[in-house]
Amino acid sequence: MLNSSEKVNLSHIVSDRIKEYILEKDMREGDKLPSEKQLIDALGVSRTVVREALKSMEMLGIVKIKTGDGIYVGGPSLKPILEQVSFRWQQDERKMTELVKTRRILELGAVEMAIEHYDVACLDQMDEWNRRMAEKVDRGLPPIEEDLAFHETLFRATGNETYLELSGLISDFFLKIRTQHFDSVESSRKSVDEHQNVTDAIRAKDVARAKREMEIHLAPLQKFI
Repeated sequence: MLNSSEKVNLSHIVSDRIKEYILEKDMREGDKLPSEKQLIDALGVSRTVVREALKSMEMLGIVKIKTGDGIYVGGPSLKPILEQVSFRWQQDERKMTELVKTRRILELGAVEMAIEHYDVACLDQMDEWNRRMAEKVDRGLPPIEEDLAFHETLFRATGNETYLELSGLISDFFLKIRTQHFDSVESSRKSVDEHQNVTDAIRAKDVARAKREMEIHLAPLQKFI
């Protein structure tokens, strides 16, 4: 009987073999992989080992298991990997400081990339989220969801899915800061105005102005560093 250490090693080997198979066959997202039984027979390992390998690969987004249907190649994504370590970041003061600085870099980069990509539909959506944000402020409510959606749409406007995923994960850490920032109507209205200034600068394709407006918008983050 295999001990737990041997099972882990075997599951890693099986994972590597499945990855090699995907690459050798030039498989794409949504392509169907051999069944669990076929993998067991081909690799000469137990059902438990194959299932452990598939489970770990599914957690990383490499494969997608559809019960009663089969095993499929998953889509490339950073999120499952980053989520594995994200809870640790919240316990590390130095890491949180670095995340604040990283968000600043990402946001400034996003306005430049949004100008390069220039997706008018995304810019219209940013305006719509800002309009909803203003309506919520008028009702005396904190516009946390709308603010998050505005920034997510800005990153989507870059046309870079990997950039969007990375920024989305980092943004998740700023929920508490958002709650504190929108603790007054005055600060909320200020954010609405700043959003509009950023969007206007992007529409004008003025990189320097867009970055300057984003710097102004992100200034409150400095007190958390």
